[in-house]
Amino acid sequence: MFTILLRCAVSVISLCMMCKPLLAEDDSSFLQGFRVGGYTSVDLHVPRTEPTRLNWNELSMIVTWDKNTRIKFFGELDLEDPASYTHRQGLDFREAYINPERLYFDLNINENANLRLGRFLTPLGRWNQLHASPLVWTASRPLATTELFPSFTSGVQLFGNLPFSERSLDYQVYSATMNAQPESRGETEYKDARGARIALNNVFNFTDENAGLNTIGLNYSSYREEQPGGPKYRLLGLDFLLEFNRWELSGETYTRKAEHGRIGGSGSYLQSAFFIKSDWYWITRLESLHQPAAPNAERWVLGVTKRLKPNQLLKFEIVGGNGEYEDVPRGFATSFAMMY
Repeated sequence: MFTILLRCAVSVISLCMMCKPLLAEDDSSFLQGFRVGGYTSVDLHVPRTEPTRLNWNELSMIVTWDKNTRIKFFGELDLEDPASYTHRQGLDFREAYINPERLYFDLNINENANLRLGRFLTPLGRWNQLHASPLVWTASRPLATTELFPSFTSGVQLFGNLPFSERSLDYQVYSATMNAQPESRGETEYKDARGARIALNNVFNFTDENAGLNTIGLNYSSYREEQPGGPKYRLLGLDFLLEFNRWELSGETYTRKAEHGRIGGSGSYLQSAFFIKSDWYWITRLESLHQPAAPNAERWVLGVTKRLKPNQLLKFEIVGGNGEYEDVPRGFATSFAMMY
């Protein structure tokens, strides 16, 4: 892991130094383009069948560089699971590990096209691209967004926006150029990932002042499990987001086929967030996951979320249904998430 971090650091420094003469800026102007931030979250889980557990989930550091030129940089380094506490084991630091989550450069080609090079979140659906704890309504993540496709891709991505009439089309086309795709601990590793997502914005052409985003996205991806003789999959998906009055509705559905027409699994979720008052929201989610080599899961989530500040969320939820997954246990959970 130290070697990986050292290579990442050397790569960032080298590429930034390459950008400096290219942009022809002095030292002070170059350094002014850097911004540092991050996020963190803490969860308390009271599962049905396991001991109560307090988790410090992550400590994320985000570094960006943007001087309003054609080149931008984004880097995120996470300390995952830095600490946990249970009555039986006490305070435990043994599960901590470092995850170089994102590290990429963006090159603006023109007003409709950009090129991304490096390690980025796989552009499938919405949740995977906005998965940071302070940006999502619940402490638990839908199983369909973690069990069916790679969370990250190391390679190249072409993305942009094409406006037309009262609407616009977002597009993302990507391909892995490195077969080693380090995932979060415990996740299946994949290689040879490539695919695309297109999303139509302002689908319903709302004119009401209470209307917000309304987007429908189509997803395609192919990839292979990172193991000798690992199966190759093709995945199709649909995602949507609808905001109107006090409601936000969102969902994703995926179906996956293995080689020779074999079933590769499927999963979906449908979620609503209803604004109650005083920055309190009522959250409801239904989800399912079907995999050939694992028990099926049918889940429901009920909860409330308080937006303490624009960058802080306090969450309470109950997860029910069937199917046991260690990262998303059934039972009660509360979480505090913050960006800084």
